[in-house]
Amino acid sequence: MTRWFSRQTTKRGGAWPPFTTVNRIGGPSSAMRRQEERINDARILADYVQLKPGVLVIWDRKPHRIVELAERPADLWEEQHEKDFKDAVARWERYPHGNRPEKSTWEGRPFVFVLAPDRQPTAKPLHLVGPYSHSWQVLPEHYCICSACGELPPCSHEVAEKTADRDMARASVLMDIPPGHCLGCGEFVTRRQQAARFPGPNLWRPDMPEHSAVFHARQECSGEVDRYRRQWEERGGSTPQAQLSLDDPAA
Repeated sequence: MTRWFSRQTTKRGGAWPPFTTVNRIGGPSSAMRRQEERINDARILADYVQLKPGVLVIWDRKPHRIVELAERPADLWEEQHEKDFKDAVARWERYPHGNRPEKSTWEGRPFVFVLAPDRQPTAKPLHLVGPYSHSWQVLPEHYCICSACGELPPCSHEVAEKTADRDMARASVLMDIPPGHCLGCGEFVTRRQQAARFPGPNLWRPDMPEHSAVFHARQECSGEVDRYRRQWEERGGSTPQAQLSLDDPAA
């Protein structure tokens, strides 16, 4: 799944207190460059927002306001939280660095984030449980949303339309590939070239005869070979190493 990024300008937010300095090694030798560094540091520090009630954040591609923040008491930790804490302690014991993890200060301790959809006073608040260190995208008070679905751009419909356009363009080009040509790059597969052939119906070109799915065995076509192999296995292809053959380059 492709990770979604908001087109809206955001800041980084979290439950932890803001830093007061930026860690650097060394420094510039001139006064003006030191001044520029101080300005850049101030910009970096200002880009972080500590979460509190009223702050706007993004959840599920929509704007929400923080209603409440609270730590979950240690006696209410779920089994997965306990396991994650034990794993963190075990990692520290193998590779000690900094202070030993403690439940009260561990950055992965469960935290409750209560969110309410913005501008929906009757909507039911969401109670989300996540690690204390979870990073949020913080929205400004002036933000843009899709008038049709209420999501922040790019909304799900925009992403789906772009994906559909890309798939249609790819399918159009794929349908122009003649038999005996690589379904990855579209170029002819000569008898001197190694090629990966898949038995059975051609999944990408049903109009072609069986056993016609062929790809160059070269690196630049390997991604399409892997994509076809996954679909082929999902359709019932088994033991791919035995059925997937490489043409004899000497043939």
